[in-house]
Amino acid sequence: MDVEDLPVKISERSNPARYQGALVSAALSSGVGHDAPDADLDQAATTAGLRPPALAASREAVRYALECPVDFMGDDSNQDIAQAVFDAASERRPLVVLDHRGRPVVMVPQPVEESV
Repeated sequence: MDVEDLPVKISERSNPARYQGALVSAALSSGVGHDAPDADLDQAATTAGLRPPALAASREAVRYALECPVDFMGDDSNQDIAQAVFDAASERRPLVVLDHRGRPVVMVPQPVEESV
């Protein structure tokens, strides 16, 4: 087995946006909605091989992403879409975007390190 084949552990504390994005994906795969109890969110995390969220901020970010997906083909205006993207980027939290077929895609902001 190569090193590349080993599962990568995602840390809620050292990379919260990536962890939250993985948890959003797990929730979507499990059919967990924004209003599901913590136990359901924890189960979705465990099923996906993640630790259940320890931080309230992670639960809030995941619930927000699940509750407010951006729909490029729906009724969302360009201004609403831009604001959702800018908010997610500035707050470093995941964003669910519905594609042209209505399927959810999880977007996770990744800060770019400046080279010195």
